[in-house]
Amino acid sequence: MKKLRKSRTFKGKLILSFLTVTLVSIVLLGAFQIFQLYTLVKEDKEKQFQTTVFLDDYIDNYIENYQHVVEMLAFSIEPLFVERDLTSIEKQLEQIKKNYPGFINLYVGNEAGESLVFYPKLYTDGVKRENLDYSDRPYYQELKRTKQPVLSSVFHGRGGTDMILVTVAVPILNDNNDMIGYVLGAFDLNALADDIKTRIDDEKRFAIVLDQEDNVVVHPNVDTRKELVNLKDARFVQTLSQLPTKNSGDYIAVENGEEQYFTFIKNEKIGWKVWIGTPTKYLSDTYEDAIFTVLLFALLTTMLMIGVSFLFANRFEKALQNVLRYIKQYKDYTRGLNNKPTFQPSTKGTREIVELYDHFGSLIDDVEHSRNRLIKLNKDLEDRVKERTATLENKNLELKAVNKLITSVSTERDLTQFIQHCLIQITPFMEYSIHVIFQNIAVTPKEITAIEDVQQYLNSRIVGKQHMEPIQIGKNLQGFLVVDLNNSQTINTSEQEFLETFASSLAIMLENKFLFEKIRNKHAELEAILQSMSEGLMLLNKKDGIEYVNDFFQQIVFSDTNYKVLDLEDMYKRFMELFQISKEELQSFIQQDESVLKLERKEGNDKVKSYMLHSFSVFLDDLIIGKGLLLRDITKEAEIDTLKDNLISLTSHEFKTPITNIRGSVETLLREDVEWDPDFERELLVGVHEDIERIQHLVSDWMDISKIESGTMFIERNMVRGDQIIEKSIQQIPKELQNQLEITFQNKLAEPVYFYGDKIRIQQVLLNLMMNAIRYNDQVIKKIAVTLDQSATDIIISVKDNGIGIEEDHLEKIFTRFYQVDVTGTRRTGGTGLGLSICKGIMEAHHGKITVESERGKGSTFTLFFPLGEEGV
Repeated sequence: MKKLRKSRTFKGKLILSFLTVTLVSIVLLGAFQIFQLYTLVKEDKEKQFQTTVFLDDYIDNYIENYQHVVEMLAFSIEPLFVERDLTSIEKQLEQIKKNYPGFINLYVGNEAGESLVFYPKLYTDGVKRENLDYSDRPYYQELKRTKQPVLSSVFHGRGGTDMILVTVAVPILNDNNDMIGYVLGAFDLNALADDIKTRIDDEKRFAIVLDQEDNVVVHPNVDTRKELVNLKDARFVQTLSQLPTKNSGDYIAVENGEEQYFTFIKNEKIGWKVWIGTPTKYLSDTYEDAIFTVLLFALLTTMLMIGVSFLFANRFEKALQNVLRYIKQYKDYTRGLNNKPTFQPSTKGTREIVELYDHFGSLIDDVEHSRNRLIKLNKDLEDRVKERTATLENKNLELKAVNKLITSVSTERDLTQFIQHCLIQITPFMEYSIHVIFQNIAVTPKEITAIEDVQQYLNSRIVGKQHMEPIQIGKNLQGFLVVDLNNSQTINTSEQEFLETFASSLAIMLENKFLFEKIRNKHAELEAILQSMSEGLMLLNKKDGIEYVNDFFQQIVFSDTNYKVLDLEDMYKRFMELFQISKEELQSFIQQDESVLKLERKEGNDKVKSYMLHSFSVFLDDLIIGKGLLLRDITKEAEIDTLKDNLISLTSHEFKTPITNIRGSVETLLREDVEWDPDFERELLVGVHEDIERIQHLVSDWMDISKIESGTMFIERNMVRGDQIIEKSIQQIPKELQNQLEITFQNKLAEPVYFYGDKIRIQQVLLNLMMNAIRYNDQVIKKIAVTLDQSATDIIISVKDNGIGIEEDHLEKIFTRFYQVDVTGTRRTGGTGLGLSICKGIMEAHHGKITVESERGKGSTFTLFFPLGEEGV
């Protein structure tokens, strides 16, 4: 038995309890008192700061009032000043002096700083005033520079006055905002200082006010009527300058020979600073007195409570010792160490003690009776517990087995492996062998067997007696749970219930597995469909979170971002970066249902990609569960539309011009009122013939491209000689285009070379390339270099020019139908954009190819490859 540590006596604990209650009460009372003192001191500090704010507002209003008077005076006398009506100006000065006696001096002067009018005429000591020049005063120089009202620093008045003054200077401006004069008003600050001192309602506190140059306006130790004191080197001013930059606050610094608690405000408008100070000793003395009082009260109360608790403890201790003595004797009796003791109740003490003895005696009798009954009940309980424990152990094993059956259906195991895994989990809890017959498959913890005849399997594998439980999924019987019992084993009612529960649990797990596999397959099919879409798809939930993005959308919008950590705001940002669209447009678009938005994206090579964004709502059982965005790449469609528009424009132009020429020539020849010269008539007919050939050429291009597209272009294959076909093509260049044309042909082959091809179609390709080299050339001397060469597999013909060239991003598209690099240039030179497409079709019909290399401003090189041998045709 663990040895108990020595405990305190009842008397000691009672005294300790009294002392604890007393000390806790004193501590709480003292803490409350200190908290109240802290609150009062805090409120006092806040009151001091509010007084500082009040003084600052009062000073600001005082200065602003006088400044406003001077500003209004400057505005009102501007017409009088322009007319030099000094008499009227002086009357206004006199009126202001009467209304605002705080003004000591009022001056009006010109732009040079010289005063012209002043009031009053005499100083306060009776000396007559004279006009003064203020041009050398700093505040006048600032006034002239800024053309804004200026407040001077504090100074003593002239002529023996004991007043401290401050001056407000205001410019007089004309309609062009030019300064033509000034108004200067000096007003008394002594009245302000006296009023500030009277507003401090606490004898411990004092106020300090300094102007923008740290000259004293108010200070408890400075008589401003006798001297002008500057305190920029005072410790409390230096301490303020070292504080973090702010316009108000509090700090502690030394002033008047002792440590002070200051609250301050910097008036940014006029540059003055206001302090209110309180000696810190008043704050500390309050706390010290409170703590001393609490400690003294605690000491006296503690001594008193020790005496009182000692008296009470003695009385209780004697009665309790008597009870404790009997309990020890009774304990020895229960152990058989002595006879049953006799309890002697006490008749002395308080009524509660006497009642305690009586009840304790009765309790001893009840305990004795209950002890005998408990011994008998304890024996009965032990027998019942043994029986119940055995039953619970069996149930526990069954529950463990069923619990092991519960496993995740999301495992990668197939159905038979899943059943075997379940059997392996419950094998440690089974006393007999279990087989599962399910869909012509027999599963045991050790093997999986495909069977054709269930009865044959049972006869060959079941050694003892068979017990079968059906495995039913829904209303369909799917299999059996077969128990192999030896001759000595039987199944009681409890085991029967367990096997039924086990079979039902297995059926539920298998049904869940069926459903999971079905849902997973459906999900995989849906995922494959969405990922293989040629459009981008993004799904948003009702909280605007991104739930799904397929590969196409990911590549276009989130190519460098993990969309799973993004929300709708991130999508807005990506769309604004990629498609030059505002957030408001996107929000308005997404809020609409079944809406469409066209987007364009510029890539690095100035290539424009076009997209169509569709917005739609996602429904589940007629409830909107989110939004969907479908992104389609319509760049090809946009390009085709552009090409079609260009085609219509170009073909209408190409057909309209020759038809107009033909109509004009025919109408001219049909005029009966004029007899035309035969040469002129022939010239018109030649022009009509050329225009007809031009139309015929356009029709031929259309027929050729149509044949190429339908795969019906006929190639008459014959053995042709490479150098001769090039020379014939050069000869077909119109003579009018040969002016300033330098064309060369270089045959790199030592012997004539022959290959299979359509002579007419090859000449058509070469002539088209050379005509393009002439048309798209701005050089004075247009150069074309044709080269014939041969590789191991091909005859190679190249056409090189010094024309305008083609930009790199257009090279892949020039062989597309109707595509033209420069529509304006094409209109100038003629063409429909079908020539190179026809050339490509003819080369492919020869089982050859055409390539191009070009550099803007330096020219292009087109190369034709004709395969050698008849098999290449």
